[in-house]
Amino acid sequence: MNQSSYPGRTVLVSGGAQGIGLACARRFAAAGATVVIADLLDEALARSHSNIDFAAAYIQSDAGMPEAVRTLVDTVVARFGGIDACICAAGMSGPNLPFWELTDLDFDRVLGVNLKGPFMLGKLIGKHMIDTGRRGSIIHISSVGGQLAVDTQSAYCVSKAGLDMLTKVMAVALAPHGIRVNAVAPGPVDTGMTAGLQRQPGLMKQVLSRTPLGRFGTVEEMAGTAFFLAGTDAGFITGQTIYADGGRLALNYLMPDQPPPSPDCV
Repeated sequence: MNQSSYPGRTVLVSGGAQGIGLACARRFAAAGATVVIADLLDEALARSHSNIDFAAAYIQSDAGMPEAVRTLVDTVVARFGGIDACICAAGMSGPNLPFWELTDLDFDRVLGVNLKGPFMLGKLIGKHMIDTGRRGSIIHISSVGGQLAVDTQSAYCVSKAGLDMLTKVMAVALAPHGIRVNAVAPGPVDTGMTAGLQRQPGLMKQVLSRTPLGRFGTVEEMAGTAFFLAGTDAGFITGQTIYADGGRLALNYLMPDQPPPSPDCV
């Protein structure tokens, strides 16, 4: 699937009403895809706050509820005839607590949305693609948190580490059917989830000291990576987690203080 082939193809974006998911939805829609957004947000709120009028459909759905995920897939297939690509961007961070203070309910909820949700969505869409002969693409939104521990985000980090392995397992299982599965793992990105952190200069300095490119990524950059992975230029890539992290995983120590570069720098 390349940019010119998106017209007439349906792309489902879970968690598509905000952040990275919204940027992915916009990117695929700009290439001519029929984009269906699924999100927990009320549709009226999503339309007023996120300007999602470009989407062919909006379905309010809870990524952590198996029956809601099943209904979502059935609804999209019935209305649009099939699903050619899926971006699994729904996710949550959970309470900011050490693991011994985290409740079982909070732990289960984070894993339910971040790990079981993509499992259910991938399971249903993978079977649909097999049954209809679609050589489609499934892309998860993971995180560097799957590789780098945050002491107060145990459930989130565990869920993303599991998602990286789920990506590999799904990719190997679906490869004989020509269906590719990959993941994008962002580092620090300018989203609503990081807004509070960015208002604290001390924390910002700490984060940027571990980010070689010296800035936060943009949601558009994450969407661009997902768009590449869904296309024919990435046709021989499957089972991979692409770390769009500003060099974070490559860094051993800390970066020296330096003025942050523009996102346009190459």
